[in-house]
Parts: sequence; C-alpha cells; structure tokens
Amino acid sequence: MAFAKMPFRVLLSAAKLFILHHWALPSLILTSLSVSALNVQILAPGFVNTPMPSTITLCGPAFATGTEYLNSVYSPTLNFTYFYVYDLSYGNCSSFTDETLHMVSQWMYQVRDPNSLTVIVSPSCTYEPYLSQIAAQWNILLITSTQSDITIRDKHLAPTWISTNIYPAQHYGDAMLNLIQANNWTSVYVVEEDGPLQFYGLVGPPVKRTFEANGVQLVYLKYDGRKVPLNFTTLLIEFNARSRVMFFFGPAESLRILLIQAYSRKMTTSEYVYVAAISFIYKRYGVFTWNKGDKDDLIVRMAYRSVLLFTAIDLSQDRSANLTSFTARWRDLYLSDPFYRNQNLRDDPPTPFLAATEAGLEMLGQVLDEAITGVSSIDIWDGADLASAFWGRTFNTTTGRVSLDKYGDRLPFTSMSYYDGTQFVVFARSRFDSGSFQWENIRAVDWHGSPNFPPNEPYCGYGGDHLRCTEKGC
Repeated sequence: MAFAKMPFRVLLSAAKLFILHHWALPSLILTSLSVSALNVQILAPGFVNTPMPSTITLCGPAFATGTEYLNSVYSPTLNFTYFYVYDLSYGNCSSFTDETLHMVSQWMYQVRDPNSLTVIVSPSCTYEPYLSQIAAQWNILLITSTQSDITIRDKHLAPTWISTNIYPAQHYGDAMLNLIQANNWTSVYVVEEDGPLQFYGLVGPPVKRTFEANGVQLVYLKYDGRKVPLNFTTLLIEFNARSRVMFFFGPAESLRILLIQAYSRKMTTSEYVYVAAISFIYKRYGVFTWNKGDKDDLIVRMAYRSVLLFTAIDLSQDRSANLTSFTARWRDLYLSDPFYRNQNLRDDPPTPFLAATEAGLEMLGQVLDEAITGVSSIDIWDGADLASAFWGRTFNTTTGRVSLDKYGDRLPFTSMSYYDGTQFVVFARSRFDSGSFQWENIRAVDWHGSPNFPPNEPYCGYGGDHLRCTEKGC
C-alpha cells in the first residue's frame, strides 16, 4: 500500500473550473508530517449559484466539520483533505448537470494525486447518476448525501455508489401505495405542480408508476404552477366525479388556494381526503399552516381537517438523531466564510442535509480504519470493494445512527400526519422490518371525529345515483 506525502495547500482556477482545496485542522498537518499516513482526497463537486439546500455552499459547513472530525480521530494513520469543484457560469441545477462529467474528469486528470485515495462525496442536485458513471469508470467510491436514484440498485451500472441521502427516493411509490391499500382505496386523483420546487417532480412520477403497476385506477394531472392566479375549478369538478382521494404534490401556498376553492364547493367535508407532501420542515419550502393572517384563515383551518401530510424527511421519528451536535459550529462557518453565501443567515441551515453529509464522512472514516487496522479485508483501492463494506450496515455517527440497505442506500425516516384542528399529528411512520417500506401506525386518527378514513367512493356513488340508493335499485 502506497502512502502519500502531505501536499501543499493549493487554490486552482481555470476559465470555467474552480477548485478550492481545504485543509481541516491545520495544526494536525504539522504533527502528521513525521508519520507515514494515507492521504485521502475527498472530491466535492457541486452547484453553488442558487440557495438550494443541496448546494455545496449550504451543505459546505458539514465538509469542514466532517473532515476536522476525521483528522482528529484517525490522525496520524489517515489524513483527509477536501476539494470543492464547481462552475460559476451555470445558473440552474439542470444545466449544471451536463457539465458535471467534464468538471470531475478535468479534476481527476489535472489535480488528483495518484498516490492518494480519492473518494467523491457530494450533496448533488439531480446529477448523481452522472457522478455514478464517472465514479464507476475510475473505480472510486461515491457517496451522495442529499440525493439518490433507482440506478443505485443496479451494481453493474453503479458498483461504487452508496448514499446517506435521507430522502425516501426509492420509496415514494410504495409509501403512497401502502396508504391506499391500508384504506382500500382503489381509485385516486393525483395532481403534480410543475413549479420551482423540484421535490414534487421527483415524487409524482414514481407514485404514478407504482399505482399503475398495481392496478390502481387513477387520473394524473400536471399543471403549471407559475401561472397565476391558480384556478382549480375544472380540476375539482373532475375530481369530484371520479374519486374522493386526491394526492396533491405541490407547495403549501398552492394547497391553500386549492382548499379555499374546494371549500366553496363543499369539498372539504369528512368525505374528502387530500394527501399533501413536504420534503422536510424548511422555511424556503413553505409552511403548511392555516395561519396566514388573512380573511381566509378560518376557512383553511377547517379545510385542513381533510388533509393528510406526508413528510419525506422526519427526523423527529429517529430516536438516535443528534442534530444539535454541530449546530453552533455550522452557524459560525456560515457567518465567517463567504464561500457558503449565507453570512447574513438568510437561509436556515438545511440540518438534515448537513447531518447526512457529516455522517457520510464519518462512515468513510470508520470503513477505512477497519481496513487499515485489519478488522476487514476489503481492498480500499478498489472502489467497488470499498463500497460493498457499507452495504446492509448500521453506523453510529455523531449525528445519529445511519442504516443502509443491501444496495448501500439509506433507510429513511418518513411520517404521515393528520390535522387535529390545531396542528399536524403524526399517526404513522416508516419501517423496514421486512426489507420493504411499510407504515407503522403509532396512534389512532381523528378524521372529523371518526377513527377511520372515508372510502374513495361514497356509498351512493360520486353523483349520488348509484343503484343501491335509487328506487330502481331498491
């Protein structure tokens, strides 16, 4: 096994490529020079130009604290450095995706130290399958901390990819299918907003595929959320004629408009169910509340009694979570370092993403230490073999326990809540005892005074003219 000498601190830039090389804990550099150490280069490609919580700017403090932690625990055997790689010329995540392969390849050829172990760790922003391709070509480990994709399950395509992403990316369809099967709903109405929040575009399609594959009768409608004012009249008329259960994949403000219009049509009674979704509680994503301080507050408060809220990331259901362990340090880094683009703290720290990035780095340290000390026999220079050391394991980290499935994808903590007239109350949470997604009921619901949800079709039919309720039927 080759051991690299400690390189000097560098700051490189090219016409379109920016590389920032960070040391963590400079004091450790001096002490480790006299000891033969394995140098680990952490390549952190990412997007920087918008205040998305999955950018390397808003997730960046976790790279600093994570690398500091690794060097404090594993020095002088291991020495960790990290490199941000980004391109300032791209204004949105989708256009940046096309540049990812070029940027990472350029870094690998021009900056990478062949005597050091290279690992890619990235929050990513929809480009994780592209990172997986290049990681597989170079046979190096890839850890993504805010995104995942179905490709991670194909080890021919993604042999070196593992994810500490806490989104239930592979389970949206199963989560919603489990809900409708538990309540014997056979026909549903699914609405997706095409708008600035990418989350809803990631949830809607897999739900649609899962429903169709399991014989659920559905109407699927996608609307342009940028057109204002939003008018849901036609949608509500069609919904009323086809089902009583709507999955609404759109932000809080759009749901408010829908509920106000539904209330005017007497469609927020106990007979109707509106399943809304949120990624996690984050100010930029909107707040699901009736209290806006306007004339419609009372209407929306009553209408919320007909809403179920799916929370994709609900760390309140993780008893091991320790999300405050680095909060003060992350805040200080935002305030002190302009790179993070949040010195005024305008954006709340995306705590689940920061914690997932921190955990991924700590897990990397654990696996490398096991290999170097002989606890495991994996070949750390073989990215696929290194990735396999993470599969099907639970790791203890300073931010909580992280469990990965047999593909190296994280098992999420999600919840489903009902509105009790004052607040949303969690009545079910995710569990994976059988290896697949299931809802675990933790309390009874109060659905307009009943412990049960309504059927998807009223007893007398959608139009009240079912044979069982007519004289002809009698």
